[in-house]
Formats: sequence, structure tokens, C-alpha cells
Amino acid sequence: METILQGLVIIGGLTFSLAASLLIEELIFGRIVRVAFARRPQLPNHVSERAQKN
Repeated sequence: METILQGLVIIGGLTFSLAASLLIEELIFGRIVRVAFARRPQLPNHVSERAQKN
């Protein structure tokens, strides 16, 4: 039981650390996370076909 509790404390600490670092990064730099996970625009079919031929 003590091992499970220690595991939960470690996972909770890592989760809190990640959330805090993302919040600080977002406040300092702004929109970096949104840019990293943004969807890339789809290329029109004729552009994609030309890229595959080369």
C-alpha cells in the first residue's frame, strides 16, 4: 500500500510539474504550444500530385 501511495505522489508531482512549466511557458512566450500542435493546411490536389512526381 505504501508503494502505491509513493507511486501516486510521484505521478502527481510529475503532472503538476509539467502543468506548471506549460503555464509559465505560455505566459512568457505565448502561443508557442498552440503553434506546435496546430494542424497544417491541406495542399490542393494538383500541388500534391506534382510533389509526388518529383
